[in-house]
Amino acid sequence: MRNTGTLALLSVIAALVAWVAVFMYAAWISAQLDANRSQAKDVQSSSEREIALIRLHALARDTENLRAQLEGLTRSDVIGVADTIDSVGRIAGVKLKIGGAIPESVGQKKGTNNPTVLHAVNFAVEADGTFASLMHAAELLETLPSPSSVQSLEFNHAPLSADDGSVKSTAWHLTARVRVLTTSDISS
Repeated sequence: MRNTGTLALLSVIAALVAWVAVFMYAAWISAQLDANRSQAKDVQSSSEREIALIRLHALARDTENLRAQLEGLTRSDVIGVADTIDSVGRIAGVKLKIGGAIPESVGQKKGTNNPTVLHAVNFAVEADGTFASLMHAAELLETLPSPSSVQSLEFNHAPLSADDGSVKSTAWHLTARVRVLTTSDISS
């Protein structure tokens, strides 16, 4: 009986050691799986960063000519833009008068290393003529060959009277405000 009790005790101890070994092996396998998952996530994240960087370089390379064209468009100085506005009047058949060019602040981040600083200039433009010619001038002001936008247009008309008091024709007056972006230095 004594041998049977010892044998039973040794069997229980061996079973307990076997179960502890199984649990330890399962924990080791679980740790290895977690490490593999973490490594796979790191590799995938690194791969996604590399793909994004490759796309960014390709985009920069593909848009190089367009960026150079945009830089050329925004390099025009205030006098050149005023001359362009004057030429719009000649094309439309009216005499445009530029009442002033007012510099405007454009939200630039301070402390950036960007060598090109963008400036905005608001031009006050006035003209007199027929309604059709003023509309043509307004259309041309909308499509200036520089980064610009027409901020406001105002059309007024007043009848012109002849010397004898009768109404001879109708004259129209255009007042426009055109905002132009430029990278040229604007002195105060």
